[in-house]
Amino acid sequence: MTNSAEALIHIEDDRDDTRQGGPGWRILVVDDDEQVHLATRLALEDMDFRGRPLTLESCYSAWEAFDHLSNTPDIAVVLLDVVMEDEHAGLDLVRRIREDLRNDQVRIVLRTGQPGYAPELEVIRQYDINDYKAKTELTVTRLASSIITALRSYEQIVALDRHRRGLEQVIKASADLFSERSLNEFSAGVLIQLAAQMGTEPEGLLCAQGTVDGPVIVAAAGRFADHIRKPLATLGNAEIESALLEAFSRRQGFKSRDGDILYLQSGSAHPAAVYMSTPIPVDEQKRDLLRLFTINVALGFETATLFEHLRSVAFTDPLTGMPNRAGFISALDRAARNPAGSGRGLMVILLDLDQFHFINARLGFQVADALLRAVGHRLVTTFPDAVAVSRFGGDRFALALPVPPDVELSLPSLERQLEMAFEAGFDVAGRHASLSATSGCTINTGDTGDSGDQLVQQASLALKDAKLRARGRLVAFNPELERRNNAGLALLAEFRAALRNRELVLHYQPKLDLLTGRPVGVEALVRWQSPRHGLLMPAQFLDLAEASGLILPMGLMVLEMAIRQRRLWRTEGLDIPVAVNVCALQVQQVDFLQGIDGVLAAQDTTADGLEMEITESVFVGDDQRAFDHIQGLRDRGFGVALDDFGTGYSSLSYLNRLPATTVKVDRRFIQGMNQDSKSDMLVRAIVQVAAVIDAKVVAEGVETEEQATRLRALGVPVAQGFLYSHALPADALATWWLKRDAPAART
Repeated sequence: MTNSAEALIHIEDDRDDTRQGGPGWRILVVDDDEQVHLATRLALEDMDFRGRPLTLESCYSAWEAFDHLSNTPDIAVVLLDVVMEDEHAGLDLVRRIREDLRNDQVRIVLRTGQPGYAPELEVIRQYDINDYKAKTELTVTRLASSIITALRSYEQIVALDRHRRGLEQVIKASADLFSERSLNEFSAGVLIQLAAQMGTEPEGLLCAQGTVDGPVIVAAAGRFADHIRKPLATLGNAEIESALLEAFSRRQGFKSRDGDILYLQSGSAHPAAVYMSTPIPVDEQKRDLLRLFTINVALGFETATLFEHLRSVAFTDPLTGMPNRAGFISALDRAARNPAGSGRGLMVILLDLDQFHFINARLGFQVADALLRAVGHRLVTTFPDAVAVSRFGGDRFALALPVPPDVELSLPSLERQLEMAFEAGFDVAGRHASLSATSGCTINTGDTGDSGDQLVQQASLALKDAKLRARGRLVAFNPELERRNNAGLALLAEFRAALRNRELVLHYQPKLDLLTGRPVGVEALVRWQSPRHGLLMPAQFLDLAEASGLILPMGLMVLEMAIRQRRLWRTEGLDIPVAVNVCALQVQQVDFLQGIDGVLAAQDTTADGLEMEITESVFVGDDQRAFDHIQGLRDRGFGVALDDFGTGYSSLSYLNRLPATTVKVDRRFIQGMNQDSKSDMLVRAIVQVAAVIDAKVVAEGVETEEQATRLRALGVPVAQGFLYSHALPADALATWWLKRDAPAART
C-alpha cells in the first residue's frame, strides 16, 4: 500500500497554530482485512495534529464497531470499509452511527477495495460522510490528508457543539439565578453557577458597592464563607481586596494572580464584583462564555436588587419602619416553625387607637403621622421581649408576645400594661396628645397549628367585639366570635343575592304636627324580606352592607323605591313627603351626585317632596366634598335633614355652612327630658339654633304623651315615634294616613 519514500513523509498542518498537547486523537479503523489495519497503522505512526498524536483502534466488523462506538463517544475519525459482512455493512453502520447513536461529531472516511460498491452522492450527503476513497488510491500522503481534513472538521464541530452547550448552560444558569429573587440567595447562586462554568468548586465572594462602609460581601463560598454580610475591608486579604476595588474603579473585570475578577453592573443596580479562585486555567472560549454569563448575571443582580427593595416595601410600614401586616404575619409563621424561641407559644394582640380620626381631623396629618411613630416607639420600649411589633396601617398596631405561664392571671396584667403604655400621653410636634387603645387578643399555645394569618384573624374578631362592647379594654378571642363572624359572612352572601333579587322593602314611619296632630310626612326605613330568615330589621344587616360597600348600590335602590312609592301614593290622592336616609360613605363618594341624578332621570321625576336624612359623621375631617355634595342636593330641590343632632360631631362652624332644612333631635334627649333638666335645656338650645339657620325641628323617638306635651312647650313643631305609629308597610301607612288626616281625627 505504501513505498519507502512515502513512509518518510511527515504531514504537518497549521504550523502557525499554537500547539495544544493533550491526549491523542482517537482513530477507529473498521475493516475485515487484518492487512489493512497493519498498513494503516504503519502509514499513520508518528503522525500528529496540533501537537497531539493519533491513537489507532481496530474493529473487524460493523457490529463490533457499533458496540465500540456505543461505549467510546470521543472517537474522532472512523476509517470504514464499505463491504464487510455483506455489501451494505459499511453504509448500514454509518446510518446507525448517525441515527441510533445520534453521533454527529465523529468524522467518517469510507474506504473500499470494490469500487462498484461506492455509495451514491445523495447517500454521502445524507449521512454526513467526510470522504470516500478506493483503497488503491490511499497513498500515505492522501491518507494523511484525509485524516487531517477529517480531524479539522471534527475539531470545528466539537468546538461549535461546546459553544452551543455552553450557551445552553449560560441560559439555564441565568434562569436558575433569576428564580432566586432574594439578593443574598441570588448572589450565592452566582458563585455556584460561575464555579460550574469554570469547572471548579465554589471558592470566592461577591460584594456590592454603594454602602456607607464601602463594598459589602453579600455572598461567599469556600474559605470565605464566614465573611458574608461583612464589609470587604474585614476580609483580611489585601490582594483580593485591592483587586476588587480596582474592578470597581476600572468598571471592568480582569484576570488576577490566582483568580478571576468579574464586574457586574446593569441599569440602576449597585455595582457588584465577583472574585473566583481559579486554580485551573480558564481558556479563552470558556472566558467568552463567562463574559456572556456575567451580562446575564448583571441583569439578574439588578432584578434581585429590585426584588429586595420590593420585599422591603412589601413587609415594612414606610411611616414607622416597623413590620406591616404582611411582615407581622411572616414573623408569626417563622416563630411557629421555630418554637424554641418562646417555648410556650404566642399571644397576638391587635390595638386600635380610640378616636384617632379626631386628631387627624383637628391637628393635621403631619402631627398624626408623628403621633403614630411615637406610639410605635412606645410599644417597642414597653414590650422589649415581643417577638414582633407591627403597624398594620391606619391607627392599628399589633404585638406578638411569648405566652406567659399562667395565661388567665396574666390577661388583667397585660391590660394594665397596655393602659400604662398610653397613660403618660405623647408629646409630638410641640403638642401633647392623650390617647387610649382598644385591644383584642388571641393565644396560640403551639399545639393548634394555627397559621399567622389565622391568629391575626382571631385577634381581629376579638378587637371588633371589644370595640362594640368594651371600648378602651382588652378582650380575648373565643370560638363564639368566630361562629358569629362566619354566620355574618354567610348572611353577607345572602344579602348580595337579596340586592340582585330586590328583596328589600320599605316601611314608613309618619311625622306629625304636634299642634294639629296632622301627618306631615314619613321617614322611609329599609327592611329585608328574606326568604330564609323572614323580615329582618336594619340592625341585622346594615353594618354588613356598609362594611362590604353594598350600602352604595343599596342606597340608590332605596331612593328609587321611595320615589316609586311616592308617585303611587299621589295617584291615590295622597301627597306624602318622604325622607330617605343616606349614610356618610355614600355622601363621600366622588360620584354621589351622579348616582342621584341617574335615579331621578330613570324615574323621570324631580326632588320635589323628597328629603335626605344625613348624620353628622358625614362631616368628620371637615371634608369639603361632603359640603359640596350636600349643597348639590339642595340645588336639585331635596330637603336636607341633619339626623341625630347633638350626639355626634356637632360644630357651629360647619352648621353655619351646612344648607340644612331640618334638624332632628335625637331620641336620647327626648327620653331624658322629664328626668334630667340638662336634656330639657339642650332640646331648647337645639330649637334656638335651628331657628337661627332657618331650619325646621323634628323630635325622634317620642313614646309618651308627657314627652309630646313638653316638646310643644319647648316649641318643637314636628315629632315621630311609637306614640303615634311604628314604621308601617306602604299600604298600611296609606290607610293610617287617611284616618289621621281626616278632619274628625284632628279635632
